[in-house]
Amino acid sequence: MSARKTTRTGRTDRSGQNAAAPDAMPQARQKAQGVLDRLAALRAGRDRWTPVWRELAAQIMPRKDPSETGQGRQATVGRVDDTAVFDSTPAHSLELLASALGGLLTNPALPWFDLRLGRGAPDSEAARTFLTTCRERLLAIFNTEATGFQACVHELYLDLCLFGTAVLYVEPDSETLARFSVRPLGETYLAEDARGVVDTVIRTYSLTARQVCRQWGEACSPDVQKLALETPDARVDLAHAVFPREERDPASPANTDFPYACFFLEQATGALLEESGYLEMPYMCPRWAKAAGEAYGRGPGHTALSDVRVLNAMSRTALMAAEKMADPPLMVPDDGFLGPVRSGPGGLSYYRAGSQDRIEALPIRVDLSAIEAMTERRRQSIRRIFLSDQLAPEAANGTATEALIRQSEKMRILGPVLGRMQTEFLAPLIERVFNILLREGELPPWPKALPQGSLRVAYATPVAQAQRQAEAENLNQAVRYLAPLLSGNDPFHVLDNFEPDAMARHAAELFGLPAEYLRPREAVESLRQARQRQ
Repeated sequence: MSARKTTRTGRTDRSGQNAAAPDAMPQARQKAQGVLDRLAALRAGRDRWTPVWRELAAQIMPRKDPSETGQGRQATVGRVDDTAVFDSTPAHSLELLASALGGLLTNPALPWFDLRLGRGAPDSEAARTFLTTCRERLLAIFNTEATGFQACVHELYLDLCLFGTAVLYVEPDSETLARFSVRPLGETYLAEDARGVVDTVIRTYSLTARQVCRQWGEACSPDVQKLALETPDARVDLAHAVFPREERDPASPANTDFPYACFFLEQATGALLEESGYLEMPYMCPRWAKAAGEAYGRGPGHTALSDVRVLNAMSRTALMAAEKMADPPLMVPDDGFLGPVRSGPGGLSYYRAGSQDRIEALPIRVDLSAIEAMTERRRQSIRRIFLSDQLAPEAANGTATEALIRQSEKMRILGPVLGRMQTEFLAPLIERVFNILLREGELPPWPKALPQGSLRVAYATPVAQAQRQAEAENLNQAVRYLAPLLSGNDPFHVLDNFEPDAMARHAAELFGLPAEYLRPREAVESLRQARQRQ
């Protein structure tokens, strides 16, 4: 493959030529075949999950059907088979949980994360300015309409709550710097490393032959080039594979030596369209909960599936019972009437004069109140599984302190559930976008006194705040417990065991005070030295 320029964002500049040199063709075919073999293996392992996902979509949200990919999905676009859905409670509960996750984790109205210095990092005014500018720039990228983050992240939360697994693709963009897109679960295949982290993603999708030739040019197979001339709107199945590159030169600036390999290829012909690389994993694959040894997660949809099946069946039965009561079946004599029996309003049915035969309704005895009570119990169970009781707004009665305590308890209950989201979604997302902006020169220069890797992300979500409030309460209790020993100008010298500056800064961090509210350590030292000189 011919050498091409690499952009500062760590992706291949596709304006170059993608066609492979003649002597590199056998090696390109070998690489493409290796990706296709890996795809076949991952597809075989994922086939066990597809029936469950298909039923989850059919019973709760049919538009999320993950069974079709590539050209097959194009035939089902715009069609929704909701014949199995007889109650909207599961879909409504799913929407509420997804909206609540958006408000708790990535609320566009709040600064949902902050950049802080790690322990031991030198604190200076330059470092503070750098962190503040970086945070504001990152929040602008996430909240601007052009990048599409807030538009697509809701779909990610829907996939996460319904299927237990979601996939977000983050790629550089020449106009908006970063572009976000949620990929349907049916077109992605995942694999983990030894630590349980998703490090391999193969995505199958389709483009028109004209789009393929316009993007990759001479690298396309002769069949696709011919198809683009004759039927340009015909669909071509492609595969995009991203996985760790085992053999590479870390000192090389070429994209073919980046930590993560990137391959685009045609599924039918095995033609390798492009080989490049990423400096970070471009796919974020959060899982709601995961069993050991499984690459795909399980979410509230899996837990609620049995109740959803029963609820839809009971709702269907209740509708049939109500219909029979409104329009009951009739008992008609077999020889007393002339012509068909008309049971509609105002219908006339003729019978022989003198005949005692008559039409009678078949007795229907259905206790609709009992059916409704059973159905409501199922609805309440589904709402609890989708955490509606934990995310419901507080009642108007009670004091503000009581409401704050109840809210903190709810957030602490949700903490373990959402902790995986911070590890598998928010942290790699912020790191990926931060590095893209840094390579594009959209962030201030890295301070010389600040070591690499000394930044850390502090989440300002309600869940993280509730967890910090519990830690702050422990600190408050310790201070109150030691207060009697400190009376009288600290006669026992208890304060010698503590570092007041560290406690003060830690308390400010626990309550979420902005970093610019605190003076840098070097400024504090200068202020104290000036006071001592006076």
